[in-house]
Amino acid sequence: MRASRKVVWAGGILLALGVLHLASTLVISADHLPGWFARELWLSGESEMSMSALPPEAGAFWLSLGSFGLPLLLLGALVVRLGRRGEAPPAYVGWGVGVWGALGAYLLEPTPFVLTLIPATLLLVAAYKTAAYKTAPPKTSPTT
Repeated sequence: MRASRKVVWAGGILLALGVLHLASTLVISADHLPGWFARELWLSGESEMSMSALPPEAGAFWLSLGSFGLPLLLLGALVVRLGRRGEAPPAYVGWGVGVWGALGAYLLEPTPFVLTLIPATLLLVAAYKTAAYKTAPPKTSPTT
């Protein structure tokens, strides 16, 4: 599989994970949407709010729209575009996605976090192949 094909696949997986996360969590959070637009996320009337006891509207927001879903979708779209141009993102993108996915899977299992290891691996392979290709000495033909 060429490096650009790996990159397109990795981006497509990231994009799909972002779309699936957003769609499923927005469906789950649908009952709280009116509260969001009524500005009840932080103005819930409670005198003391804490991160360990969020109001239901705020919890639903951070589960869906405020989550990693939209940035993951955008990252996937960017990676697909790079792959279609024959480029690979830097290796730190693959490392970042992989470490984030592994940590998330460790802390919250069972979870789809583990699926991020697939595009992370594809991105790392593509990045290192691209780097090796760019640093390889040019092939010369023997002269006679």
